[in-house]
Amino acid sequence: MTRRRAEPNHLAFALAVWAMAAHAQQNEAGGPVGGTTLQPRISVMQTWTDNLRLDDRNKDAALITTLSPGISLVRNSGTLRGSLDYSLNGIAYLKSDVPSRIQNALSAKGQAELISQTLYVDMNASIGQQSASAFGLQSAPTLGSQGAVSNLANDNQRETGTLAVSPSLRGVLGGLATYDLRGNFTRTEVRGTSLGDSRGSGGSLRLNQRNAGLLGWWLQASSQKVKAVSALSNHNTSLTAGLNYKPDPDLSFTANAGRERNDYLGTGSQNGATTGATAEWTPTPRTRVGADWQHHNYGDSHGLTFEHRMAHSIWRFADTQTVTLGNGGGSGGVSSNYDQFFLLFTSLEPDPIKRDALVRAYLQSQGLSPDAPAANGFLSTGPSRLRNQLVGFTLQGVRSSLSAQASRSITSRLGSNLNQGDLANTSRIEQRSYSLSASHQLTPLTGLSLTASRQETSGDTSAQSAQLTSLSANWNARLGPRLSLLLGARHSRFEGVTSYSENAAYANLTQQF
Repeated sequence: MTRRRAEPNHLAFALAVWAMAAHAQQNEAGGPVGGTTLQPRISVMQTWTDNLRLDDRNKDAALITTLSPGISLVRNSGTLRGSLDYSLNGIAYLKSDVPSRIQNALSAKGQAELISQTLYVDMNASIGQQSASAFGLQSAPTLGSQGAVSNLANDNQRETGTLAVSPSLRGVLGGLATYDLRGNFTRTEVRGTSLGDSRGSGGSLRLNQRNAGLLGWWLQASSQKVKAVSALSNHNTSLTAGLNYKPDPDLSFTANAGRERNDYLGTGSQNGATTGATAEWTPTPRTRVGADWQHHNYGDSHGLTFEHRMAHSIWRFADTQTVTLGNGGGSGGVSSNYDQFFLLFTSLEPDPIKRDALVRAYLQSQGLSPDAPAANGFLSTGPSRLRNQLVGFTLQGVRSSLSAQASRSITSRLGSNLNQGDLANTSRIEQRSYSLSASHQLTPLTGLSLTASRQETSGDTSAQSAQLTSLSANWNARLGPRLSLLLGARHSRFEGVTSYSENAAYANLTQQF
């Protein structure tokens, strides 16, 4: 059932997080005073497309004007540390009867230390565009001032907002153990539909042996409940004990066992034993290898990761299988330009808050979108099994960079659950994504970037398939200390429920204050 809600809901997400951040720097105006950097901006983008409605049978050439006021906030000291980037995108269409609309874009993360070394609150919030159906119409985003703007008339896209708040109390129990008492509260809202909406709540208590040597123990109790607005709730309660073995500072092993109770298989609550093992090896500060396996009554989960950072490159491989409650898909692991360069710049800036600002500034100077390549995904409710595989690398030279990534995700029903969305009509959805991005600094003030990407989706039947191929080229220039210009062109071809080809040219002018 479709449910309409007021437009400002997702904006409230942004303003709430912004208010918390702004309050923390209320006496620090304007610049990098006291560890706070506040950067307002406004951008105007003009786009011409030969296929606004994304339908070859009814092509509609149009001009699109996008006005995007935004703000970036970074705070790396004091009670509240974190970063926020928000833009409000007003989109108007000329020479077309498609109505104007507004899109919100938010990426925020932070930690508040309310009592020194004792009471913390971790917060994460995001707003972006999500495909309602994995098999529905797909379109490539246009690079905006700080990220991707989806300004084409694609009825398969939904604005999705997520908020996660996790308060934690940390301390020491005598000389025996340290404790971490944590709450977890999540909320997901999708504009224009109840599919994908959910509320989550839960908590955990973990005890770790203090001053552990070669061997150490830990205990953890946790409970989590997720309630989808249009479906039954799901819960999981577990009690786990584990042993850590660390024969070397760079090598560690963990074995664990316990009991859990959940209703993931859709046949009522079930009790079962859990066992698992984890290993991690860091032979150098730049190399990490990890492996994890856990047995559950609803199916095993695993994780294999390899990551190696060199002075000017990063290489990463990941293979994971987990259970997700709600919206499906996603490529897992590193899935965007921002993620790749965030890892690459670790040696340049160890502080994650400062690194966030550094990465965003670098990507903007190179004409690369932080959001691209966007992870696949779709709206869903109920438990599902998600298998992710990813391999990617990024190379950075003096004036050039190259990024490549290939990913595969398989989302399947779990047990006899009556999922909603695509998983109500197919038992398995496989999504594959390939991307290649290159950028080159032509002069100290100008640069060029090229991106090629392809996304493929398939289900149980041959009719459940979709493929999107996109090529884009961007030229960017810094016209002044706070004024930048981006010119670009794009070609996209989609094969699926409604096949189409689309060509576009765009210009984006951004003024920072």
